[in-house]
Amino acid sequence: MMKWDDFRNWFNNAFWRAFRSRTFPIAVPNTPAEREATVRKVYKSIITARYSSSIPEAEIVINKGYGVARTVPVFCIQDYIVYYFCIKELEDVLCGNRTANTFGGWTLGGKMRKLEDVEIAFDAGYSSARYSFNPRAWTTAFGEFNSLLFAQLDTGTYTHVLQFDLSNFYDCVRLDILERWIREEADASKGWVIALLFFFLNQWNRRNTGLHPQAVGIPQDALADCSRILANFYLQRYDKFAASTCAKAGALYFRYADDQMVLLKGTEHVESLMLLLTRNLDRFGLRVNQKKVQLWSADDLYSHRCRDIQAIFANPGDNKDVALVRRFADAYLSIPKGKLSSTWRGGLPLLNRLLWANIESLPKKSFERLLTRYTARDYLLIADIDKLDRVFELNEKRRRPIDLDKRLRDLADGTVHNAFHYGALFFARKRSMAGLASHCEARLAKINEMMLEKVVT
Repeated sequence: MMKWDDFRNWFNNAFWRAFRSRTFPIAVPNTPAEREATVRKVYKSIITARYSSSIPEAEIVINKGYGVARTVPVFCIQDYIVYYFCIKELEDVLCGNRTANTFGGWTLGGKMRKLEDVEIAFDAGYSSARYSFNPRAWTTAFGEFNSLLFAQLDTGTYTHVLQFDLSNFYDCVRLDILERWIREEADASKGWVIALLFFFLNQWNRRNTGLHPQAVGIPQDALADCSRILANFYLQRYDKFAASTCAKAGALYFRYADDQMVLLKGTEHVESLMLLLTRNLDRFGLRVNQKKVQLWSADDLYSHRCRDIQAIFANPGDNKDVALVRRFADAYLSIPKGKLSSTWRGGLPLLNRLLWANIESLPKKSFERLLTRYTARDYLLIADIDKLDRVFELNEKRRRPIDLDKRLRDLADGTVHNAFHYGALFFARKRSMAGLASHCEARLAKINEMMLEKVVT
């Protein structure tokens, strides 16, 4: 069993930083002394076999589209300490053996190779990254994924791209398979850590499973990194099979999380590849979402991702250059709304990239057109606290600023998915907007009561 000094060393600033900037409800010790006391209490509960996972403190509910809810559990700080500890202890096993061109297994708190403007260029919208220990690591990884993929397409070797993802991936991970694979690769001395990890994974969802241990599914929790590492590990054996199978067909395999792209030199092997890949996934309880399987020509994918516009900000600092910012904004604003809606994420990655650019230098008409989109209902509903803060600053620079406080209150009243309310609440506290904060708190209480009582309002 681990000694106290070795246990507490994991809980440095890299761990607590995520909770300092949190936008989700969780009780966290404030002072160094309180933090150490909390960690020591958890340590003692583990070594005396008294540790038991708690029911999640709260649930963040995200609108996936058309009102469909995705529930994100928020664990108590003691459970996060246990989960984080287990993943850190097993990190060498879980984050090793990476197949080329696959992304999702970067280490907790680890520094990744910085890419140029990647946190801006590849911000595609709402994701679990906003609640992670290191949100920028997610977009950095996605940036590297895209950079390598399009670098291969730029060579002209590949003419088509097969794109697909997995259906309800996290919910389908079989814990018996996951545990067996970890034990096969970990040193025997880590056996008690693995037992602790799976005790937590089997018990955290007791609100839904009762006294029956959970057998399938890992949590998509508010700090998504621990589960992200487990999910990536679960796909590593499939990755090796997929990369080898694609190579035999002259194709190249890429994966980011559960999103997969296969670069092809033609279309003759598409059905054979899908047959072999989906049969292999089936062995591990995983299914491809058939509604999201797409076969692109390279040119169509370039157009869909608006690569010609993205290329305007090709180098560091380009988004501060007055001429380049105007060129980027003009190109974006010239896309007809009907055509824009059919591009990747409805043009949201372009709009997000402009948000952090020097758009204050634009002609007033262009600036106003962009601010109309940034203050629109659909954008504000999915904006995180950093985006809300930037929109607030830009709105103040308009000739006639809108009443952003009122707009956010109206949105709070009009939506029942509480992810928005938590984001707006923490934004309001940051900006000392007491009225908005009180409004969000009251609305959250009403929504939580509605979910508890299961009454439509």
